[in-house]
Amino acid sequence: MQGWTIFAHSVRLVARNWREALKIFLVPSLIAAVIVGIALTSSGFSYSMVTSESTSSAEFASGTTIAAILLGYLAVLIIAFWCVVTWHRFVLLEEYPQSWIPPFRFDRILSYFGHGLLLGLVAIALMIPIAAIIALMASMGLEGLAVVIAIPVYIFVIVVMYRLVPILPAAAIGKPLKLRESFDATKGAAGAILLLLVISFIVNFLAQFVAGLIGSLVPAIGVVALFLASLFLSMVNISVLTTFYGLYIEGRPID
Repeated sequence: MQGWTIFAHSVRLVARNWREALKIFLVPSLIAAVIVGIALTSSGFSYSMVTSESTSSAEFASGTTIAAILLGYLAVLIIAFWCVVTWHRFVLLEEYPQSWIPPFRFDRILSYFGHGLLLGLVAIALMIPIAAIIALMASMGLEGLAVVIAIPVYIFVIVVMYRLVPILPAAAIGKPLKLRESFDATKGAAGAILLLLVISFIVNFLAQFVAGLIGSLVPAIGVVALFLASLFLSMVNISVLTTFYGLYIEGRPID
């Protein structure tokens, strides 16, 4: 049941430190929302462009609109890394936020991005041969067998990638961790990872469902509920990575 222990500890981290969590996540999240709003409105993008049947594909995919969306996405990505790095450092190094705007550690953010990119390349390297084999089997009329093989193989890849995830918190706190070191340190964690993923999926689904239900009944409150639910779930998911690192790399107790 270690997967449940990791998740429960992550929730407690956020609950116990909700003031610090708000200082780290709230203002940057609002800044990200404002930046996205400004980027979209300045490009002429509007909600009616998505809902209106009269909107042409050329209008929707104009160069200005695409550029605005990309810039907005880049800003959100940078702000997300900013928050994540700050949270990792708060939990693992006890760097308490001193104001409502957390310190912007460009070197750690850049390192986090680089290690995240490395994980992405590893995932691609693992998936390409697997996808090729499955596609070949499907082309031979073995679709059923391809599906049967694909499911456990994809689960295996997910577990492998999760065992490499500790390199991210390590990058955030300035203690670089090699892929091999992370993989060796998380030996025997497959069961905990699978249970953790199932629990995280269920909790995320239920929270989003409840927020959506509230939104359908009381739209004004629903927007706030959805924002708060998304913010809380994001903090918990990040705390899972932090807890995973603390448990398997630093050997911290989490009971």
